[in-house]
This record gives sequence, structure tokens and C-alpha cells, in this order.
Amino acid sequence: MPRLRYNVAASLDGYIASPDGSTTWIIEDPTIDFPALYAEFDYFIMGRKTYEVMQSFGADNPLSKRPKESVIVASRTMSQHHFPNVTVIQKNVLDYIRRLKINDGKDIWLMGGGQLAAQCLEARLVDTVEIAIMPTLLGTGINLISSIPQNIKLQLSSRTSLGSGILMTQYKVIQNQ
Repeated sequence: MPRLRYNVAASLDGYIASPDGSTTWIIEDPTIDFPALYAEFDYFIMGRKTYEVMQSFGADNPLSKRPKESVIVASRTMSQHHFPNVTVIQKNVLDYIRRLKINDGKDIWLMGGGQLAAQCLEARLVDTVEIAIMPTLLGTGINLISSIPQNIKLQLSSRTSLGSGILMTQYKVIQNQ
């Protein structure tokens, strides 16, 4: 059964983007094998704002050549008609994710944002939280996770320090609370 993995870059003070949504502060580390990372996943789920950031990469968008069914955008304002190259889910995104998780296949990458991650965590759908912690303090911005109504316990599974100062962390979500 595929795992839902919330995998994001964040500042040391817990922001995934600047207040304007910018991610230019994220360090590009040449030792990270992004093609291998993307190959671990069959599906990529994100909110509208994360989708807009991905689209801003233009030809460098690593998802642009993926099949429409594998790139899923949760949005109340986008319509499938205007975005034919992705799957737009306007309602019941948590049910959609539940259906993906019972299929065979590779893992599912929850790319952001913080509101969607909070919804998935609250619904107990997230299996791991994987954060590439940047050696940067933003002071303000878009939170790693928007507010959640309860504590969610995590267990550190792995951590790796890169030469660039990035700390790669992986936490298992403890489901039996």
C-alpha cells in the first residue's frame, strides 16, 4: 500500500514560503538526486498555491511531463476545464486520497501547502513528514502546517546533514493515538 508522504523544504523557523509565496530562499543542493526522488512516487498532490509555484518553473517544472492523472491539485477555485494537464479535485480531496492509498503502487507525494497538509494530518492520512530544513530564518511566511486541532505525535526515522547546511529529516506519523 502506498504511503502518503508530506515532503517539503522549510526554513529553520517552520515556513515553506515567504509571505508573498516565494521560495527563492530554498538552497539548491547538487547532492540531492531529484530524479531518483521523483521516481519514488506515482502521484503528486498539492494545493493551488503550490501548483502555481510549480508552474512558475516553466520548462524546468519536474511534473510537466507527468501524466495528468498523476498530478493532482486540490482547489475550490480552479476548474478542470481550464487546467487540462492536471487532475483538479474541487471537493472531497481526502476521500480521493484515501482511494489512492488503497491501490498498489509507489508512494504519494503531498507537496503542500500547509492547509492541505493539516487536513491530511488531521484525517490521519499522512504516513511520514519529510522536511528538508534550510539554514535560513524567514521570520514570517506560509507555515509548514496550518493549525491542527490536536497534537500529532511523530517519531524520527532518519536525518542527514548535507554539506550545504540542509538537514534532511524524516518522521513517521504515530497513528494509534
